[in-house]
Amino acid sequence: MHTTRPQFRPGSSSAIRIGFVPLNDAAPVIATFELGYFKDEGVEVSLRRELGWANVRDKLAYGRLDAAHALLGLPVASALGGVAAGDPVRSVMALGSGGDAITLSSRLAKAGVSSATALGEFIGQTKASSKGARPLMFGHVFDSSVHHYLLRDWLASGGIDPDKDLRLCVLPPQQMPAHLAAGHLDGFCAGEPWNSVAHADGVGKITALTTDLLPAHPDKVLAVNGRWADGGGAVTSVVRALLRGCRYCAAPTNIDALAEMLSRPEYLDVPAAALAASLRLDRRVGPEKVSHLRPSEWQMRAFDTTFPSHMHAAWLVTQMQRWGHVDRSIDPCAIAARCTDTAPYRTAAASLDMGMPSTDTPPMPLRSGRMFECSPFLEGTLV
Repeated sequence: MHTTRPQFRPGSSSAIRIGFVPLNDAAPVIATFELGYFKDEGVEVSLRRELGWANVRDKLAYGRLDAAHALLGLPVASALGGVAAGDPVRSVMALGSGGDAITLSSRLAKAGVSSATALGEFIGQTKASSKGARPLMFGHVFDSSVHHYLLRDWLASGGIDPDKDLRLCVLPPQQMPAHLAAGHLDGFCAGEPWNSVAHADGVGKITALTTDLLPAHPDKVLAVNGRWADGGGAVTSVVRALLRGCRYCAAPTNIDALAEMLSRPEYLDVPAAALAASLRLDRRVGPEKVSHLRPSEWQMRAFDTTFPSHMHAAWLVTQMQRWGHVDRSIDPCAIAARCTDTAPYRTAAASLDMGMPSTDTPPMPLRSGRMFECSPFLEGTLV
């Protein structure tokens, strides 16, 4: 039966519905709301806490959310046709970079597994000594997430084939520590604070920080329902407010106040002390120093990396191609241009006298020091 879908009404008095998943990198959305920046920009906003990324994807595509704290890969999947129906979803700003980690179960840690190479050796020994043993299970947050492809790259660096030597599954990030504790998972890649929670609870050990795998890697974006945005949605005002929120979150002096804000039951519902510790993860993981091999400018997370670069989406498409999830004939840069709109950001940033790249395709740094630029599929690792 055909159902007429409701039309978005420009100037409607209804609040703009913005979704978020309970993660540290939802901080710009939450802080912007709590500090009154949306109201300062003349927009009324209703925040909606969502269980996981599938909820965000579906609600954005079907107009149940106007905008959302979202994975970089959600607009990419929309442009690739990964959403079966609904409206197009576009990225209009980044909400920061980095902030994810790979955590192994305490069982693996006690067995001496502290790296991808050691994990590969453990898998090989287990296969040789225990035929028919259950394959290890690793979780990530969504098929089109940066987490998925950084986890795959980390496993491959240890000689592990993620499609043959173990199993991968998708779970909401906030459920990862409990599944690790119950023995359902042997490891996971997710955003903070859930790695720190597992580490503090003694059920897991943070083994790799994702900005060691790919410096300043893209992660979350503000994604919008395309029909809402094109129908008069106040996208530029929302972006302008969020740029102020990102500036607040980026200031180290605000960490304790930000942690208290995020700790509230309607947001992350995690003790403020634990959140403050995870927001300071740049230099320590619990009592252990983690920065001895890193340059002084290294960061695990940056809230002030906000330009919606086409290169981020294009890079993600090349990783999908690397693992055979997207046909190699697809042009990554064409997909990036389809799912990324820089115009609202440029207008908002200019009004705040913020600098920005002169091109929508600024080169993206890779871990080797090389720069990723729009090009066909790149063979090999993240290089």
